Amino acid sequence: MIKHKTFLGILLGLGIFQQVAAENKAVEPAHARTAKLKEWEGLKYGMFIHYGMSTFTGRDIDPGDKPASTYAPSNLDVAQWIRVAREAGMKYAILTAKHVPGYCLWDSKDYDYDVAQGTDKTDVVAEFMKQCKRAGIKPGLYYCVLDGHNEGGVKWKAAVGEKYLKLIKHHLTELHTRYPGIYEQWIDIPSKLSPAQRRQVYQLIKRLNPQCIVIMNQGFRDAVTVPMNAWPTDLLNGERTLPPKAGHNPVKTVKGQKYYLPMEVCDTIGSTWHWIPGDYCRSTHSLYGLYKNCRERGANLLLNVSPDRSGRIPAEYIKALKEFKKVIDNPSLLPPHASLTFMRPIKVSNVLQGKPSWMGDRAVDDNPRTCWATNSDLHQVWLEVDLGKPRIFDHALISEKWDRVRKFELQSRLGDRWTTFARGAKIGSELELKFKPITARHIRLHITEAVEGPAIREFHLFAPKN
Repeated sequence: MIKHKTFLGILLGLGIFQQVAAENKAVEPAHARTAKLKEWEGLKYGMFIHYGMSTFTGRDIDPGDKPASTYAPSNLDVAQWIRVAREAGMKYAILTAKHVPGYCLWDSKDYDYDVAQGTDKTDVVAEFMKQCKRAGIKPGLYYCVLDGHNEGGVKWKAAVGEKYLKLIKHHLTELHTRYPGIYEQWIDIPSKLSPAQRRQVYQLIKRLNPQCIVIMNQGFRDAVTVPMNAWPTDLLNGERTLPPKAGHNPVKTVKGQKYYLPMEVCDTIGSTWHWIPGDYCRSTHSLYGLYKNCRERGANLLLNVSPDRSGRIPAEYIKALKEFKKVIDNPSLLPPHASLTFMRPIKVSNVLQGKPSWMGDRAVDDNPRTCWATNSDLHQVWLEVDLGKPRIFDHALISEKWDRVRKFELQSRLGDRWTTFARGAKIGSELELKFKPITARHIRLHITEAVEGPAIREFHLFAPKN
């Protein structure tokens, strides 16, 4: 009898050991395309929702120094957000559960900076998850490591200490136990975490929610390589950065091992991530150009559409999304862009630090938030556009991010020879330049004198008006 009990005890102990070992077993990103990643790739298009304390302070990078009562929506309507996403043709949505201010959109236990202390105490995360489920939208949450409230200010390069790491784990544990079914988990500014801390965060999420797709934001990169300060991750991404023109290759080698890492591009419908008064809305041409480039180059598009201070998505964004969806469904409905240079192939003499976020195509994307930028020590640079075929035009629109240009020329090419057909001095915030009608295919904006490296927001050519 004693031997039987001893043997039974050994079996029970072994079972507990195996269970603990299974729970603690390290999980890695996928080495090959899984059914889950294939499903995620099939979503194609989603909504990023930046909402929280920054909506009310007007600062994307907010230090979290305002009282919790500053968060005060007057007509919060999470159902409207998800209805707009569904009607726009989006298949998933990502909500900023905690952004840079450190303010949580759920009632976190033993935490002093969340909706429970705000003017409207709605558990936004709970409502978001409920509405996504009703609408058939895959729900995801964003969590920012950079945290002004909990780090004593916005400290980009400061390492995360054990006390704050414990809070991060506490928050993520709450999210993935209290709100089951989180499809995608965004971790922003993962570079503040050490390699060991990132592994702990990744493993925690996978243990609590094995089916969750984890993305460590790699920022303004084109995902050609895998940055080690954003590893491990299940996805690669470009923050306002497209995949390379050759397309995204999801098969990547990390430390000698091959992994399958699809790509997501996140960008904004206006100029900022959180809503600000009077912000512009991108044109249908600009939005469709972004979507088309993402899809043709093998990436999903996560388009940020932020609610305003009332707690609802503004009417102008809804109108833009509806027009955009019509063109997604039927591209033939998109009329030719008025600008002859819009989304045409570009060559440039230099790109600021070689970074994808400053590439030449940013000057012809009909998005005044972006720009082609050059190294600060340069005083002469050029941008060449291929119009595809000889076109006739008689005026140009050029704008700068900073007032640096002092002299420039517009040139056309015949064979290997460039001929100047127009000259100008300062460009500034916006300059319209008129000249005699020119017919050409290859055009160059040649900046011949600048006080510092130029940054061109827009360069457009237009046909003569009838």
